[in-house]
Amino acid sequence: MKYAVALAGSFLVAILATSVMPYVKVLGVAPDLVLIFAVCWAMIRGQGEALVVVPMAGLLRDLTTSDPVGTSMLALSPIVLLAVIRELRPVESDFLPTLAVVAIASLAYAVVSMAVLTAIGDDVPWGTGMLRVALPSMLVNPLFTVLIYSPMRWLTTRPKRESFGVGSAVQL
Repeated sequence: MKYAVALAGSFLVAILATSVMPYVKVLGVAPDLVLIFAVCWAMIRGQGEALVVVPMAGLLRDLTTSDPVGTSMLALSPIVLLAVIRELRPVESDFLPTLAVVAIASLAYAVVSMAVLTAIGDDVPWGTGMLRVALPSMLVNPLFTVLIYSPMRWLTTRPKRESFGVGSAVQL
C-alpha cells in the first residue's frame, strides 16, 4: 500500500512539476517538486523505502519531460546515500537535516544532469548552468520543502522511541 501511495504522489508531483511549476519562478528557477518529494520520502520513511521510491519518482519525471529516460533516475540517486543523515541524528529535529539534504541533492541533481547531457553530445554551458540553475536551486528548493514535508510527516505514523528506564541513554 505504501508504494501505491508513493506512486500516486510521485505521479502527482511529476505532473505538477511539468504543468504548473514552470510558471512559479523564484530567483529565475522553478522549484523541483519531484526532488523535494523524493528527499522528503527518504528522510521521513528511511533508506529502505527510498531505494524503491526515488527511482520510481525519477522514472515518472523522465516520462513527463523531454530529458533522456534514466537521467532523473540517475540524478536523484544521491538522495538515497544522503538519507543516511536521518540515521545520524545530528540535531533533534528531522526537518533541518531534510532542508540540508534538499540543498545538497539540488546541486547533485544539476551536476549529474549536466554530465549526462554532455555525455550524450549536447552542448552544456557548465558555468552558466551552475550559476543560473544549480546555485539558485540550492536556495529555492529548501524554501518549498515545507509544502511537501509537512503533509507527508503528518500522514506518516512513526513508532514511539522507548527508553530503557527513566533518563537512560539506552534506546530500544
